[in-house]
Amino acid sequence: MRYVAFLGGINVGGHRVKMDRLRDELTSLGYDDVATFIASGNVILTSRKRAATLESEIEGHLHDALGYAVPTFVRPAPDISDIASHRPWGTVPPGHTLMVWFLQSRPDADAAAATHALANDQDRFAVVGTELYQQIAGGFSNSSVKANVLARTLGRPATARNTTSVGKLAATL
Repeated sequence: MRYVAFLGGINVGGHRVKMDRLRDELTSLGYDDVATFIASGNVILTSRKRAATLESEIEGHLHDALGYAVPTFVRPAPDISDIASHRPWGTVPPGHTLMVWFLQSRPDADAAAATHALANDQDRFAVVGTELYQQIAGGFSNSSVKANVLARTLGRPATARNTTSVGKLAATL
């Protein structure tokens, strides 16, 4: 099965990793056809294992190899196009950004409600399965809800990607 692993904390906050090293680390785990997309922790790979197993293996290995936690979110390649094209509120207005936050599991009802309660004039949120969509008036840096607040509200780690980038990734699969 072909998968995409979205890795949190890669090439942000001083955690610089060259993509050839990242490919080598995942290849050493026995995965096939390992490729990276953009230098921000998007890895395409082939494995017979289940997504949850891959998440655990990659997280543990990269923690040991890099010396810091690398939250990992794996999706089957066929799902990436649907994730990228999903529009919870219809067409994204000009000047707005639509982000998708990848989660390892679906938030419970309380966490989803608490996340929706963060919405304001700048930010909107919609939980869709194991993804959280955030529409922002302006770019990601314009959000009034910071990543650490969102992760704390969700009660779990998450990593965000612009749906435009996810769409470009989907086009390569």
